[in-house]
Amino acid sequence: MKRNHDLKIVGTSLARLDGVEKVTGKAIYTGDVTLPGMGFAKVLRSPVPHARLARIDARKAESLPGVFSVLTRDDFKGINSRYGAIHKDQSIVATDKVRYAGDPVAAVLAMDEMTAEEALSLIDVEYEDLPAITSIEEGIAEGAPLVHEQWFGKAELRGSSYGAPDKFKGTNICSHFGYSRGDVGTAFAKSAYVFEDVFRFPKVQHYSLEPHTMIANFDQDHLTVWSSCQDPFGLRDQLAGIFNLPLSHVRIVVPYVGGGYGGKLYVKAEPIAAALSWKARRAVKLVMGVGESFKTVTRHSARVRIKSGLTKDGRLLARECEIYMNTGAYADAGPRVTQKAGYRALGPYRIPDAKIDAYCVYTNTVPAGAFRGFGSVQVAWAYESHTDLIAERLGIDAVEFRLKNLLKKGEPYTPGDTPVDCDLKEGLVKVAKALNWTGRSKPGAGKGLSVCLKDAGGTFKIAGATVRMSSDGSVILLTGTVEVGQGSKTALSQVVAEELSLGLERISVAQLDTDVTPYDVSTSASSSMTVMGLAVQRAAQDAKKQLFEAAAGALGCKIRELKLKDGKVHAGRGKSLAYGGVITEYFGSKAGEIIGRGIYRDIRTKKAALGATTTFWEVGWGGAEVEVDRETGAIQLRKYVSVADVGKAINPLQCEGQDEGGVVFGLGHTLFEEMVYEDGQLLNPNLVDYRVPKFGDLPEEFASTLIENGNGPGPFGAKGMGEGGLLPVASAISGAIANTIGIRFYDLPITPEKVWRALQAKRK
Repeated sequence: MKRNHDLKIVGTSLARLDGVEKVTGKAIYTGDVTLPGMGFAKVLRSPVPHARLARIDARKAESLPGVFSVLTRDDFKGINSRYGAIHKDQSIVATDKVRYAGDPVAAVLAMDEMTAEEALSLIDVEYEDLPAITSIEEGIAEGAPLVHEQWFGKAELRGSSYGAPDKFKGTNICSHFGYSRGDVGTAFAKSAYVFEDVFRFPKVQHYSLEPHTMIANFDQDHLTVWSSCQDPFGLRDQLAGIFNLPLSHVRIVVPYVGGGYGGKLYVKAEPIAAALSWKARRAVKLVMGVGESFKTVTRHSARVRIKSGLTKDGRLLARECEIYMNTGAYADAGPRVTQKAGYRALGPYRIPDAKIDAYCVYTNTVPAGAFRGFGSVQVAWAYESHTDLIAERLGIDAVEFRLKNLLKKGEPYTPGDTPVDCDLKEGLVKVAKALNWTGRSKPGAGKGLSVCLKDAGGTFKIAGATVRMSSDGSVILLTGTVEVGQGSKTALSQVVAEELSLGLERISVAQLDTDVTPYDVSTSASSSMTVMGLAVQRAAQDAKKQLFEAAAGALGCKIRELKLKDGKVHAGRGKSLAYGGVITEYFGSKAGEIIGRGIYRDIRTKKAALGATTTFWEVGWGGAEVEVDRETGAIQLRKYVSVADVGKAINPLQCEGQDEGGVVFGLGHTLFEEMVYEDGQLLNPNLVDYRVPKFGDLPEEFASTLIENGNGPGPFGAKGMGEGGLLPVASAISGAIANTIGIRFYDLPITPEKVWRALQAKRK
């Protein structure tokens, strides 16, 4: 349906709808919710990385005054204690053995947190130590101790199958993704050059400002959970399965969320809170500390081997990739992340023959799950660093080499998938120009750049939205997208405002509640503005259609004569009626409402490698200029340039914020962040020993450019862009360092100590 009014709201940097609430402290987060009779929960975590549970005695803890209940492995009669995003390999609390230092062993519910903490110290646990593996190399070694003796085989999630072939039974490989086209063996034999490199990516933590927080309340056979989560409907499904409840008996309410970045996707500690409430029959609040969130979920560490064959003039002919992802003690989203990492490993380049094998590996470390970039960050670091090395070895300029091999708009990434929908060269040229790429850097400085591509919007996505127009013409939007700080409330409301020609002040967004909010798979994959945006736009268009039908009768004219403007339906010749007046005329009184509905579901096809086509392609272009102090190894980021293809910026300022935020995330894993293990123990689960970027680490000159070609499938040509900004950061900065000191790094993070040691070794 055409808009029937002038574009004026979309494309404007309107103020955030949640801005005042958040900056004044009035916003309600999960931790602010209280319920009558509520108890406070604490979790007892394993002090050892791998051990059998010989004995658990909670009698002293249960007898402590002020303790309501203690949850152990002995309390699971009548419920299904095992759960998992893909493989049901995790228990509410440990039953047979613990699999990492931090694994939940028991939980206490008490009148206050101090009493709960005291009760934890009274639980007597006897462990029988087992050999622990903490790295990919240890996990895949022949005869390695098994993290899980049970073989989970294949599992389904949202229409896709995950798992490993039976030949991996008896190993720590829990999932495998393979993709191939052409004949890489023959292509390598025909290649004038063949290069091979191995890169490593560290295990890092999300560090949301709000740690994992949840409240659970069993009331007879109904369970209500308030949670700072990103996929309330998925959480509802898992909890219903655990407690043998129909979905209609499980309700998830999501207040404001203080950051997620993927760390609040899928199930985390909600089953612990729910099981305590189920046992004690009272409301339970479980609020983790930062250290506990460090021991709940991480990003996958990875080892990526890339081998490429090229013609004499520097055109890519073939690529072979071998990827190992460390998923920690439990699979969580690991198999899905591994699949995406494998699929995205070819990058934005035209490569006729390819073979990819990606493996998800169990280890005795903190479980790894979804994290902004979802497998792309690890492989982008590898393939773009490899690209720089190829250009260097061939003596070709890095920009020139990329321009020669980049996919063109309309070319297929893989057969059966959506063709590339953007001009990859356009953004690269913008970055090179902004860096003055061909100009000389000053002494002690160097430049690097990168271009990365990922399928975006999610695979097997389903979303629904409802637009309710009340009798006064104001609107309530119901959407399953979780506001995690990305500005979805505002941007999605702008879509509604644009379609219905309403001021933003006339639109409100209902709190997310699975009892009333239409279904949405999850807030992930840069999908909100495209996938949910389309559902919201269609709901608004449905409401507009109904409004026109009602107005045609009230104004005595045909629908095609009608136009919306500033909250009124205009019929020409000076005839108009406010929306509230239309509804009053239609229902015969100031009552009733118009309800518009919209859905989105992706295109599924067996021709696509992943079983469904990508919604759109998300691109990140980045360029860096650095200086390196050769005496200390200190790295100073002088300039960073980021370019993002957004299709149409619904709210330009928010888009720039998303892009810049992505870059800052990239700075973290590039220069500072790494979870350090010794003898199976995590040494730095806090913000004293674990280093995240600070304001002083920002580049001296920081530029973000949005490309708006209207080439997205979302509302008004929009695309999602929440992840693209962080993908090029590591390889761009690494390239700049290499061009400064002549040393290439293959493992992240690139710390001053590593740089200093490399410089010392070079001098010797």
